[in-house]
Amino acid sequence: MALFLVPGLAAAGPSLLGTFRADTYGQLELKTEGAHVVGTYVGGGGCGFAPQSQVLEGDFEGSVLVARLRVCLKGDLCPAEQSYSLLGFYNAADNSVVGYVKLSPGCQSDGLPRSGRFNLVLATRASPEETPTSGAPAGSAAELVSKRNSRMDLAKQASVKGQEFFEKKQYGEAVKQFKASLEIDSGDTNWPAYMGLGASQLMQGQVALAIKNLERAKSALRGGDPNLYYMLGCAYAQKRDKARALEYLGRAVEAGYDLETAAKNDKDLNQALGAEPRFKELVKSSADKKGRGTATSGTSSP
Repeated sequence: MALFLVPGLAAAGPSLLGTFRADTYGQLELKTEGAHVVGTYVGGGGCGFAPQSQVLEGDFEGSVLVARLRVCLKGDLCPAEQSYSLLGFYNAADNSVVGYVKLSPGCQSDGLPRSGRFNLVLATRASPEETPTSGAPAGSAAELVSKRNSRMDLAKQASVKGQEFFEKKQYGEAVKQFKASLEIDSGDTNWPAYMGLGASQLMQGQVALAIKNLERAKSALRGGDPNLYYMLGCAYAQKRDKARALEYLGRAVEAGYDLETAAKNDKDLNQALGAEPRFKELVKSSADKKGRGTATSGTSSP
């Protein structure tokens, strides 16, 4: 499959050191060594962990913090505590981190607000409080919309970071970022993250997983996208399902995808389908469309 060209994201490496407050979670003592971050519990929050116990560990990738956070839980089928993925973004202006944690369905926490927001700010600065997930009903509609928009922004930033890793051919790191994006927002509107995750997995040779996520992206999109059709064609070609591969490549060409250019640069696709008469017809049809000025670019972005 051809490499997809994608935009990058520039970020500076942060350093967190000292006592930080994390909303209803309490206070943490943070230490950063290189890109690695460790947080120990100080106190003052809803979970009441033992002082000096480690509750956070992760790494900065540019301005993005990918970590695991220990969380206390409530719920009939929930353990007393569990570690969850935390995705945060560093703000150099005030040396803070804004992040989100997505709890398991049916679980609540006295240490996290309903939104799942987990903001780290210096203890000397004020931090706006939110009601824990096990507390009273949610706030105003405007507040809920604002929180939802913040989550969508974080999910988008993670996807952009995933695209940066994809462009650098660091597909394992790209997978982590796209998964982090989907942990924040797994809805249909985040279909580009499913697409990016599938594309990254395909470049790693994880064909079955790639097809699953690319099909999920197509289902969420509820319509045609030439780049997505092309990726699905490549995925099914690697699976050696020529019929499905040619079906999706046909849809890509119909939607205006420049298969002629892509085929010239995609050795895997040519090896799998180059001898197929239908593939040759699709390449010719794409060339005709390009000649008429109705074909899109032969590269795409997850």
